[in-house]
Amino acid sequence: MNEQVKNIDSESLKKRGLSKNDLAAYRKALLSGFPFMKLYGNAEAGTGIKQISESEKQSFRKLYKDIENLSVLKFVPASGAASRMFKELYAFIDSGKETENVKSFLKELNNYPFYDELLVKAEMTESDLKTAEGRRKAVEFLLSEEGMNYGNYPKGMIKFHQYADGHKRTAFEEHFHEGAMYAGKNGKVKIHFTIPEETADDVKEHLKSLTGCMEKMHEVKYEIETSLQKPSTDTPAIYADDQEWVRLEDGSLLFRPAGHGALLENLNELDADLVFVKNIDNVVPDRLKPITVENKELLAGVLLKVRDQLFHFCSEYEKGNFNRSEALNFLNKWFVGDFDDQSDQQLFAIMNRPSRVCGMVKNEGEPGGGPFLVDESSGLPSLQIVESAQIDPEAEDQQAILSNASHFNPVDLVLSLKNHKGDSFDLLKYRNDNTGMVVDKTFEGRAIKALELPGLWNGAMHDWNTIFVEVPIETFNPVKTVFDLRRPNHR
Repeated sequence: MNEQVKNIDSESLKKRGLSKNDLAAYRKALLSGFPFMKLYGNAEAGTGIKQISESEKQSFRKLYKDIENLSVLKFVPASGAASRMFKELYAFIDSGKETENVKSFLKELNNYPFYDELLVKAEMTESDLKTAEGRRKAVEFLLSEEGMNYGNYPKGMIKFHQYADGHKRTAFEEHFHEGAMYAGKNGKVKIHFTIPEETADDVKEHLKSLTGCMEKMHEVKYEIETSLQKPSTDTPAIYADDQEWVRLEDGSLLFRPAGHGALLENLNELDADLVFVKNIDNVVPDRLKPITVENKELLAGVLLKVRDQLFHFCSEYEKGNFNRSEALNFLNKWFVGDFDDQSDQQLFAIMNRPSRVCGMVKNEGEPGGGPFLVDESSGLPSLQIVESAQIDPEAEDQQAILSNASHFNPVDLVLSLKNHKGDSFDLLKYRNDNTGMVVDKTFEGRAIKALELPGLWNGAMHDWNTIFVEVPIETFNPVKTVFDLRRPNHR
């Protein structure tokens, strides 16, 4: 490596607060990869996943709704651009070929909530859409930076729903409404969005425009926070063929966003007793919100019940009044593991950790992660959310467990980030760094290997106290592609 390249690399690292040792560690991970997760079995109803009776649900919901002096925050990862939503539409612009999805989209375009705005801003009429050239122009205007910029904005800026009064709501706006229904305490609703740097000004302006009218509508005070994914969490990449670093035109190292696991740094800076986590695209119109609200309150109530018991046992341990028998009964009731052989000190360490309650829905074939029992080096199995890419594709026994998964992770979490003394945990200490992933990508038409940090609700929360609770499939309504907006639950 010549001196000029060394200086360029040093400057690239310095900008991100990284060292040469960090770069060496990244290279080692890219070359050797990460070990596959070792599945012990499925987390199923009754074995790892709690099924709460109707009477218990009401009790847990009441516990959450009645509690006062509780700092609550809604955390919504919204950093990614919406470009993947429009993958087939981009292909249509390039080729002019109308797939079945594209044909349906164009035929029903007038039913999408952004239709009226598109016609006005593109200075088009309905008759223009009857020609192939007009349809292509409309799609290009919808996605391009010179047009409505939907291909570059985050999903939160996309208009998702249209109401009977003609109002169209973005995904951000739906989260405002939803937050007021379950995340408000003492007349205040606090929401934290992670947003992309490229469109940060537009996003902040949109959020500011929503705040005033939302406060009048719901008669609450909104505290809206935003943060950017930290540059220090970006990771370098290597070319797949010669393992050389991928570089930009000026010779500097290419650094890529390292997946949603990078947002652990953002989460670690939040100050709240309870944090709700939900993806930006999992929202529904008002008519379907009640079931979401009920189950959010359920998960929060379960977490409060368990958290208070954890706090009690931790406090008693430090006072020298630890009741081992009661603690074991509690742990065996709520958590998965062989706790009986642990010393009192080990039990204290287990209880004195961040906690999370995760909603799980029945598996209906959606791509993504699921709840599993995982073998740990300590000999204690643990409950984890595992992605299919983390499971050895050549191991028949592991694939058999995966194929029989009964539940799916909809990203529906409630978190407790503080200990019994009210001090915030350092969440970075509870991440399993061996659960990152090396992924295949392309850069300027050439195959590269890129690095993703342990996923936010996967390895980033590996060493948390975890409870899985079954929730209805109706609480899971993601918008992965623009065509999903025509599903009944988004009409």
